[in-house]
Amino acid sequence: MIEKLKQIVLKNKDRLFYVCDNECITYYDFWEKIKYYSYYLKRQGTGPVIVYGHKSVNMLISMFSCLLAKRTYVPIDISVPRKRIEDIIRITNADLFIKNEEIDNFKIETLKLDELVKYHDELEKESISKYVYIVFTSGSTGEPKGVPISNDNLENFINWISNLLYNNKKVNVLNTANFNFDLSVADMYYSLFNGHTLIAMDDLNYDSMFLRILKANVIVATPTFVKMCLLNPDFNDKNYNNLKTIYFCGEKLEVQIVKRIYERFSKIQIINAYGPTEATSAVCASIITKSMLNNNILPVGDVSSAATIITIKNNEIVLSGKSVFDGYLNSADGFFIDSGDKYYLTGDLGYIKDGLLYCSGRCDNQIKYKGYRIELEEIENVINRIDGIVDSCVVPKYNENGVVKYIKAYIVGNRQKDDILKFLKERLPLYMVPKSIEFLSKLPINENGKVDRKKLINL
Repeated sequence: MIEKLKQIVLKNKDRLFYVCDNECITYYDFWEKIKYYSYYLKRQGTGPVIVYGHKSVNMLISMFSCLLAKRTYVPIDISVPRKRIEDIIRITNADLFIKNEEIDNFKIETLKLDELVKYHDELEKESISKYVYIVFTSGSTGEPKGVPISNDNLENFINWISNLLYNNKKVNVLNTANFNFDLSVADMYYSLFNGHTLIAMDDLNYDSMFLRILKANVIVATPTFVKMCLLNPDFNDKNYNNLKTIYFCGEKLEVQIVKRIYERFSKIQIINAYGPTEATSAVCASIITKSMLNNNILPVGDVSSAATIITIKNNEIVLSGKSVFDGYLNSADGFFIDSGDKYYLTGDLGYIKDGLLYCSGRCDNQIKYKGYRIELEEIENVINRIDGIVDSCVVPKYNENGVVKYIKAYIVGNRQKDDILKFLKERLPLYMVPKSIEFLSKLPINENGKVDRKKLINL
């Protein structure tokens, strides 16, 4: 992977690799920077490195310096609350924290990127980690769940997405996701390993957002992001004639959204991709044609060209092969072994028809909200830690197309809403904090003696 990256740099020395607000960096300068800092990272230690920040050039330099140094990086966005960061440090056993934005120091060594030079005279340490990065998703136990992705996983994904999207000419790719969200793996590694320019969506300011889209040929985004774009009546092929492809992943793509896009952009390519974090961002994709819009559900991938093996077992989508991770940190959940082969149970319900994969829901209480994967039990576990709370149930509220509009918590107990929200915001990312809280004298119970979630969803 490193040798391939070096060749890409040599072919694209003067081309911009990354643009973020008033910052930018060429391929050559980016390569020189990551070589420089990887030298010191090899002398600091061998453990995982927390890379904290948002979308600055230094954030990318930090992550890819770790890649060159063969040290696992753990990206954490500034939106993640401190208590959750402390959990991540503990779970990963990280021994270095690189801060690209200001934050109070932690108990592990905390440095700014340029402070790594203090390790100039120390001996190089050989890292034995096979993981490139670890990202964290929601965990049903109340703690975030670490997903380590290996070199082999990532190389397989890079090859797959490079074959899927443009690689015969240079394009500008719009990044919309934060770097601790695995959708960013798609735009970041696709751009870097094909000599494209990555343009960061640093914030969702309405005016600046469309200025960035003006320059983009390819958008990598969730449907929620494009819904927001469609609120602007000027978002069409007359005004945004550079835009050629939208790559969707992260949540359900509604037929109605695609119809609206085609009304504005008659010749655009729309790609709907599928894949859990555990399978390196995405494993399959389908080009959505106008003829598919007569159906109620859109395909999420062509099985024959998938990055890994896709099968259906008891109506559940099951994955195996090169893109699938080895297992969670400190957990063996999610796998089953059959005839010596290892399979990952995604929890997604689905089926294959005419060679295309369709995703029809979940077999558990996990949801997708604004592209983020959320275990509702994690929110409940955190709520139930609050003094005075007897019980809770957190449910999604859906729109008419089956897409989550917001999350609501039903709580039995005696606490003020403001106290509960303060407690949650200190421990959970903002997208996991319920938008609505309602107190009940007791939670409804179904005939099996369990909390009746369906009744609460329909309240």
